[in-house]
Amino acid sequence: MGFLTPSFSDKDSKKLAPVHWVKVLILFSITGLLTWYGKFYKPAPMLTHINDFAVWIVPCNNSLSVMIVLPNDDNDSNDVRTGLRIWLQPPDSLLAFERTSAARYRGKNMVAIGDSLNENLKRDLLSTLDSNENFYWLGPLDSWLTGEDVFAELKLIDEQTQDYLLDIIYEGHKLRFFGSQAALDSSKDEPLSVAVLMFEQENENEPPLKDNKQIQSLIWHGKNSADSSRIGLNYNEAVALISYDKKRGLSARRTKIKNWNHCRQSDANPL
Repeated sequence: MGFLTPSFSDKDSKKLAPVHWVKVLILFSITGLLTWYGKFYKPAPMLTHINDFAVWIVPCNNSLSVMIVLPNDDNDSNDVRTGLRIWLQPPDSLLAFERTSAARYRGKNMVAIGDSLNENLKRDLLSTLDSNENFYWLGPLDSWLTGEDVFAELKLIDEQTQDYLLDIIYEGHKLRFFGSQAALDSSKDEPLSVAVLMFEQENENEPPLKDNKQIQSLIWHGKNSADSSRIGLNYNEAVALISYDKKRGLSARRTKIKNWNHCRQSDANPL
């Protein structure tokens, strides 16, 4: 506070007072600029080609939509130099999601998983691919696409494309994505780090699998829980992010995407 209210002697006050108030004006200008930058400034979007492990999850069409971004493995002998992206139940407006979020990933390969895609969504997906692009439906998920550091396995229940289990194993941590109640019912108790329920439960007041001690985190399409390890996403602008850190391993957190409310019911045509 001495900087703002210095004590002047009568002899020096006339000389120093103008200098002091110039300094105060500079201080408040810097503070105002930093406040504006932090609250209102939006940097120009930058496309990302070099990826770390990340999983973005948003509620969409009475379900969850998930983009899994696999890391670069720095191995030029396969096709994952720019990281494979796996979209589960992509949102109707993929580019709207990009415009309102920080997830602007590009790459050579993409795998989409779900029961159907409409024509607009197919165009959106293709527009995010680099030249010599490869777009796949329901796989493959072999190491030449996922990289040597990631194991991915897709299981269809009774050959139904909407009833699936997707397992991703990275750095000893396992993520499991349940495409439907039938997929959940078919699964057995297995060690999990993060489990994601893609569909809406009938009783959304009580998180499913709440007593499963093998699950580090659970993300589901329902109301939020008092348990911080159980993340419910059933409101506008909701999003969850799963990321990897060498010290903490895989961790999940809930946040918001401002103005994200572009998922809507639509008639989708099979791919």
